[in-house]
Amino acid sequence: MRIAAGMVTFNPSLDDLRGSVPALLKQVEALVIVDNGSKNVDKVADFVAAYPQVTLLRNGKNLGVALALNRIFEWAEKAGFDWVLTLDDDSEIPDGMIDGYRRCLKDQDDAAAMGVGASSDSADVLDSTNSGNGSKRANDSNGPSRVGIVCPLLINRKDGTVFHSKRSNDECITSGSLTNVAAWRAIGGFDDWLFIDGVDFDFSRRLVAAGYPIVECKAVVMPHQIGESRTVNLGFKHPIAWNHAPFRWYYIERNALYIDKKLGVYSWFHAVARIVGDALIVLLFERDKAKKIGAMLRGWRAGKRKIRGMNASKDAKRER
Repeated sequence: MRIAAGMVTFNPSLDDLRGSVPALLKQVEALVIVDNGSKNVDKVADFVAAYPQVTLLRNGKNLGVALALNRIFEWAEKAGFDWVLTLDDDSEIPDGMIDGYRRCLKDQDDAAAMGVGASSDSADVLDSTNSGNGSKRANDSNGPSRVGIVCPLLINRKDGTVFHSKRSNDECITSGSLTNVAAWRAIGGFDDWLFIDGVDFDFSRRLVAAGYPIVECKAVVMPHQIGESRTVNLGFKHPIAWNHAPFRWYYIERNALYIDKKLGVYSWFHAVARIVGDALIVLLFERDKAKKIGAMLRGWRAGKRKIRGMNASKDAKRER
């Protein structure tokens, strides 16, 4: 089983890279970096030139996270790698990360060989349950389990809180996840149209639907921080105030509509409830409220336009 690491960079901190690159190369065969038009890309190139195991691919401008991730996997596939560890440019790499993932995959394969799914009683596998027909297809084979993604537990850099990277049976974040290259190819890769936000959840939902389960591995705990996010204590509920920049809220609201429509689970009521809930959190607990609400509404309108286009395309195909 050959494992490479992949990193998307956009104006990265060289100090972060000086910490992560050597740590990564102790655990994987190779690292491919796809740069999305960083102003300091020449400095990044000078730094990685000292490491023959590192390949730097330049996009020249910001083409989005999804396209950059696809370039990583295309490179890995061509180079003969089976798995790719995807990371942010500020990721911290824990010791023994890859060894922990290898143990999780072995647990999963041993369980599949016995005709059962790995459970939370396993030494390393926290949760490999899945919903729908995807889980059945993944576990019915007599060979090794067709795991799509192995993801870590995360620890908040600010307060030390440990939380899940797998937020539901079919959704996990990209950062710190180990992804099956064959599974990436089987479902057509990441959706370039998304650009940023929702890229990981769209991908993981399609993986599970295709029969490739997500495994969360408690043997791997990775430091992580999503911007300036914080948990709000309301007593009966603990929502997260993400404190995203306005442009991020545009893509969050736009892409959420498109993804649900594409996957056949779109509901107008659910869509309205989601944007209202997001807006309330921003209004009550975040700064730059007007800019963020404006960006949300623009994203909502863009998502609705995309849906109308998808409906028109479907109607046109029916008429042929």
